[in-house]
Amino acid sequence: MFRREKNMEDRVLFSRRNFIKGSAILGSLAVVGGFWRGLDSGVFSTSKGPAYAAWENSFEGVEGLVDAAILAANAHNAQPWLFKLGDSSIDIKADTDRNLGAVDPYSREMYISLGCALENLTIAAKAKGFSPKITYFPNKQDSWHIATIDLATMAPLPSALYDAIPKRHMNRGPYDKTRPISPEIIQTLSYLNTDSSDVKLSFFNTQQDKLKIGQAMIEATQALISDKEQINVDSKWMRKSWQDIQKYKDGITTDAQGLPTLTRIIAKMLPPMSQEQNNEFWLNTLKDKHVGTAAAFGFIAVPDLTNDLQVVKAGQLWERLHLWATSKGLGMQIMNQLSERRDRELSLNLTPQFGDKLREILKTSEWHSIIQFRMGYPTIEALPSPRRPVKDVIDSSI
Repeated sequence: MFRREKNMEDRVLFSRRNFIKGSAILGSLAVVGGFWRGLDSGVFSTSKGPAYAAWENSFEGVEGLVDAAILAANAHNAQPWLFKLGDSSIDIKADTDRNLGAVDPYSREMYISLGCALENLTIAAKAKGFSPKITYFPNKQDSWHIATIDLATMAPLPSALYDAIPKRHMNRGPYDKTRPISPEIIQTLSYLNTDSSDVKLSFFNTQQDKLKIGQAMIEATQALISDKEQINVDSKWMRKSWQDIQKYKDGITTDAQGLPTLTRIIAKMLPPMSQEQNNEFWLNTLKDKHVGTAAAFGFIAVPDLTNDLQVVKAGQLWERLHLWATSKGLGMQIMNQLSERRDRELSLNLTPQFGDKLREILKTSEWHSIIQFRMGYPTIEALPSPRRPVKDVIDSSI
């Protein structure tokens, strides 16, 4: 009996030793695996490499104006632009191979992105001693030829907006819930809308309005997640490895998601999440951080959704707003799920659920929102997104 008990005790001790040893081995393998995943996803190379070189350039000469343009805000970081350099002019054209498909069936977000690039270019031109004259849609036969910018010389006109170009990043982190946006800031932002006949800017900062808009954004996001064609667009532009970021120099990265440093590092070291996990994470982040911490919401609208010029000008206004906010330490983030669902409804001839919600928020059927954004004082520093260099976006055939 004693010997049997002794043998059993030996087996238990042996099993425990093996378990501990096995656990240590598995733990070591997990650490090693996480380490290599971290290397592969660039955990030790945040915002480094050729994909981020554009943020460090000095914007010299005419090519430098294009370098400023490519740092503009743009949907899904698809960077849908091409440029042609003349002796004293620059042409901007859409790169239609970079369309967002079901998320942007009418190419409105593409035109907004091009408007952002145009705004950066004209601001940089003035700062570098050029007087930019914009001719919108110079080729009536080509709706993708957005603008020709003729450049005459003038005295340099430095500005806070120009200085903000390499510092402007979409801040997707939580904002400080204890710091409201002052009426003076709202008023100054409103003054930046210099073309009110084509573009309308509205702000919402009461608790009632924020709750209403936040709930509408959550519902729109749930609808988008349930739409396989729309949600699959995210997968196309997701860049999960450091190699892919450096290869494509575009797309959605972990670094740009507004995560705390430790969370970001862990996210890079863990195995990639499934689409379902990504969707759940996005929805929870939207509820808790994006909607939950917004100090105010802003809407940019146009009177005619089919007027491409109005949409381009809306993009110019958004870039101007974001640059000014950056210069004042404010965070901003586009949250366009409402207009993306509205356009999806229009393209499929569905009941205008989210089109109706947008009209209710704006309290008018004469203006149509194409940009919705949140703003506030950030609690986490925003990191840059990758950018294709100038040489990759010059197209002499335009």
